[in-house]
Amino acid sequence: MFHRFFSMSLTRWRYLGLGLSVLLTLASLGLLAINGLQLGLDFTGGILLEFKIQTLKDAHEINALLGEPLRALVSLQPAGVPGEWLIKLPPEGLTMPAQELADRLASQLGLPVELLRTTIVGPQVGAELFQQGMMAVLVASIAISVYLAFRFEWRQAVGILLSVLHDAVVALGLLALFHIEFDLNVIAGLMAVIGYSLNDSIVISDRLRDILSSRTRLGMHECSDIAIKATFSRTMITSGTTLFTVGALLLFGGDALHGFAFTLFAGIMTGTLSSITVASTVQELLGLSPAAYQKKEALPEAA
Repeated sequence: MFHRFFSMSLTRWRYLGLGLSVLLTLASLGLLAINGLQLGLDFTGGILLEFKIQTLKDAHEINALLGEPLRALVSLQPAGVPGEWLIKLPPEGLTMPAQELADRLASQLGLPVELLRTTIVGPQVGAELFQQGMMAVLVASIAISVYLAFRFEWRQAVGILLSVLHDAVVALGLLALFHIEFDLNVIAGLMAVIGYSLNDSIVISDRLRDILSSRTRLGMHECSDIAIKATFSRTMITSGTTLFTVGALLLFGGDALHGFAFTLFAGIMTGTLSSITVASTVQELLGLSPAAYQKKEALPEAA
């Protein structure tokens, strides 16, 4: 009696979780429509200036020392290495020689400023990098769809695909919410999120497929609950240890890896949720039942 109550309770929580996931997806789409993605220098093109400034002040304090008109033109950002700072400008944003800018910074900050390097990314190169990044995500998605089509019954495959799509959209929505720069590092993190989410959903779906193929007399809700319970400890341990690692990278990795670490952290959290609430629940709503796999088992025997 207690087991049946707990099983029905898990089913109810899964359906509530699906509603929460739908709301998160809609909110993320709204944020993307309103705020958009803050494209980085890799995609928009521009000028990247790197300086060496030995100071213990943070970015807010050091930018407050700049006077007009320099304060309106540039903003110093940590480069992720102690003593190194960045200035990112649009393609036509550098109105003076780079060395003259370094001299003006030294004069206003009262600190020695050394120009390390100047990197120019053309708009055409930026557009090409953006297209290549999107193409990489598209190819990965197509490969995943082909794999799922051969691996699972179509309703299971659709549930897993929607779960992966949910994780990617929510991660992008959080990037738009916090105005985190969207660059090549973020695309790498997004592809890692897709792979992680897929792996988690496949583990549960594999276990469910085994249960459905075993000539069980249980209903679909009970089979899904058993599959989730059987893999729950594995999911929590894997997600927990990965979150500890990515969390450390997010806290101590510096600005250079902030977008990558944030995307991974958000994706792992939403991926753990969606593998339980989206993938396993959507397939039930589409009408998946034990008969779908038991018919496949029965066909070779009849032949």
